[in-house]
Amino acid sequence: MHEMSLMGGVFEVIEQTLSLHEVKRVLQVKLKVGELTNAEPDALDMAFEAYSKDTICEGAELIIERVPVRAQCRSCQHVFAVKTMFFLCPNCQNTGIEVIQGEELLLESLEVE
Repeated sequence: MHEMSLMGGVFEVIEQTLSLHEVKRVLQVKLKVGELTNAEPDALDMAFEAYSKDTICEGAELIIERVPVRAQCRSCQHVFAVKTMFFLCPNCQNTGIEVIQGEELLLESLEVE
């Protein structure tokens, strides 16, 4: 379950961020999770609960926004949504593409008290 290691990285960022501020508790954590991370929302929820236990994040709401895969063709520069794992430019049929969205795991915001 790689979601535990992903959440470990998220909590490192949360701890660094919270160390700069006086916070009583965290109410909400928003994450952007790219589809190519293969992270399952339910598994992320479980990992969040495990990491937040006995911390100021315990009981916080976890909001996960899934980020679809988008790519750009290196040949014609066309930007498009990737619908399947067969990466092919729908404009020129070139296979030389660059993924520009969908690989991220981003702590978007924290709501704190």
